[in-house]
Amino acid sequence: MSEASKPKYDSLPGIDTAPDVYETPELAEDISTVQASTAISSSDSGSDSNYSDAEDGEEASTVQNRRLQTDQARHRFQPSRVDAHNVDFSDNISGAQRRSYRTSTRAQRRRGEILGDDSDEEEESFERKLARVRQETLELEEEYKRRVDEGDKTQTEERDSREVMEFISEKVDAIYAARRGGVKSAEHQLQKTVERFDGYKPFGAAKRIEDAIQRQPPLPGSQVQRSQLEYVLDQAADFEKRLAGLEKCLGLDGTTMPDIGDAPPMPVFSTLERIEQSLGVVNDASTGTLDAASSQIRKLITEAETLKDARSSSPSSPTSSEPPVSSLTPDQEAKINALYGTLPSLDKLTPLLPMVLDRLRTLRLVHTSAWQADEVLTDLETRQGQQEAEIENWSLKLDELEKEVKEAEKRTLEKVREVGELVRGVEDRVEELQE
Repeated sequence: MSEASKPKYDSLPGIDTAPDVYETPELAEDISTVQASTAISSSDSGSDSNYSDAEDGEEASTVQNRRLQTDQARHRFQPSRVDAHNVDFSDNISGAQRRSYRTSTRAQRRRGEILGDDSDEEEESFERKLARVRQETLELEEEYKRRVDEGDKTQTEERDSREVMEFISEKVDAIYAARRGGVKSAEHQLQKTVERFDGYKPFGAAKRIEDAIQRQPPLPGSQVQRSQLEYVLDQAADFEKRLAGLEKCLGLDGTTMPDIGDAPPMPVFSTLERIEQSLGVVNDASTGTLDAASSQIRKLITEAETLKDARSSSPSSPTSSEPPVSSLTPDQEAKINALYGTLPSLDKLTPLLPMVLDRLRTLRLVHTSAWQADEVLTDLETRQGQQEAEIENWSLKLDELEKEVKEAEKRTLEKVREVGELVRGVEDRVEELQE
């Protein structure tokens, strides 16, 4: 390893490498270390007993125990205000560039408010300056009254000071009142209040009500509904034309469709339903069910044969030689024949019966719901009519109330004007009496 590095100036001649030792001499009894500026005489210490700890009977202590009173110092310098704007504190000997700074001292707090600018702003605002001048004027008046009560005055000084203070007070009050709109009487204030309330805009409908009015459906029979109905009918006619064109392209019409022919085929859905029922019966068949069905069939056959024998052996039955006597009238026979003639048509309509019944049930439900809705709508129309009548009544009452308020405002303004004239007359009389 390399040798440890030596101090930088170790190789220089005459360097003392011994450690530094700092020693203080012992104090002698007759030697004082107190500076001359801190020593005070016995007469001074005896005269100021508030700041000394103790006194001997022979001589006072030579140590001053006076403490720094920070509160007093703060109170002494806090109201001071220094304007050091554009002041050069450098050591430049040129006198043209050097400027002095100004200091001012004011009472900081009077009557619970701060006078002057207690912030770091460079210039005092107009409002603060006006408030400060007013407050100082009031303080001058109070001091003047105090001096008058104490008797410390002269006739000339009293007259001149009073006139100056009254002049300053009048000017300050005029400026202060002008800043707040001028001196206003009760008549002027009432007139201004009435004008402000008259300038208010009337209350309009709420935004929610306006949106509902814009979105409301058109009235029945209006031009909008008629145009909508015409549009729907045009769409239905167009759809019907398209269906007719499709049937024509497929070769289906009233003569070629199989359902309209003389021997229409069985409907697919009803045939499938019957086949499904038959298959269900076959699948569910068992020995017991087959025996029961066969016995039931035999019983029905026996009853049919018995009924046939009874009819053939009946004494009231007509013989083959005698013509049958009919108890029906020609009209009844015509109706029966017509019914028999409609049986084929009814057989053709048999597959449509379930669908028709469902549609009829749906129509009945629709009619019932429509009847209930009609009752609800009738009730709503009745309530709406009552509300409209109440709103009209309220509108009339509000108009009457507005008229009464306007008349009351006019009467109030007239009364205030009369009272103001009376007050001004009384003031003129009082001034005449004072003169």
